[in-house]
Amino acid sequence: MSVTGRIGVAFLGEPGVPEMVRAARRAEDLGYESVWVAETRFARDGFVPAAAIAAATERVKVSTGVVNVFTRSPVLLATSYATLDELSGGRAVFGIGPGSPLVLGPQGHAFEKPLTRLKEYVEVSRRLISGEEVHYEGECVSVRGVALEFSPLRSSIPVYMGVTGPRAMGLVGEISDGVLMNGFTSCAYVRRSVEKIRAGCERAGRGIDEVDLAIGLVTSVDERGDVARDRVRPLIAMYLSRFPNIARETGYGEDYLVRVREKVSEGGLTAGAALISDEIVDDLAVAGTPERVRERIAEYREAGIHCPVLFAVGPDLDATLEAPLEA
Repeated sequence: MSVTGRIGVAFLGEPGVPEMVRAARRAEDLGYESVWVAETRFARDGFVPAAAIAAATERVKVSTGVVNVFTRSPVLLATSYATLDELSGGRAVFGIGPGSPLVLGPQGHAFEKPLTRLKEYVEVSRRLISGEEVHYEGECVSVRGVALEFSPLRSSIPVYMGVTGPRAMGLVGEISDGVLMNGFTSCAYVRRSVEKIRAGCERAGRGIDEVDLAIGLVTSVDERGDVARDRVRPLIAMYLSRFPNIARETGYGEDYLVRVREKVSEGGLTAGAALISDEIVDDLAVAGTPERVRERIAEYREAGIHCPVLFAVGPDLDATLEAPLEA
């Protein structure tokens, strides 16, 4: 039994780091290509689990999926990724994104010019990792004569951007090696985003085949399909009510989105989950029996995704890892 096609697994701050490491080893044994650690909430950070996973594995690529461009400087990010690359023997992926105002605001970070900041972070970090002494004065980033004080294992680490909107997808096409599209987005969204990336590539004078297309798929597996779908309803309600950029990209009517927000506000995520139909679960998540999960992964591949990355929901990580397996 092994996976068919490229595939990754990701952790959204859960479970604990020892269990992440165990699951990463299992994923590597099953033929998974990559392991990603998100840093999107006030759960575990991205780099400590990524380093533990890198030290415990031999072949999988290891990445943050993703860290933001507000809480760390580009110099610190370049140093951290070069260090992770050294530890992993050249398996690191530079996973970066603008972050969420809902997470950044409480920390005192104004969500200003996120794409400008993202572009400047990528430029400065790449130059530092290449060994350059960097002098840079941008709209958001100022670096004065900084160089890394060690020689990175590789002079270039692949940059994958975790972004959502159409302008951001265009930027992916212009400057990034890959994209990690957000979870709770549909196959129709993937097809739209691929065209935005293609347009960005054309502006930069390169082909879309130079950009790796990955997506985070929120995945719930159970032999009882209704149990698997019920697990993700509250999460979908949370994202539709609290992440307006993702809600906007669903294409759902504003009247419906308002009702979801009101339900969540009045009665919490459980109340909001009552408005998440099976059709919406099937549109935005990968949930159901192992056979249904394989079908949904195939649908995202057909929409243009090169590497699905599974964000597991539920108590049994191994069941999620094994769901895509073919005999």
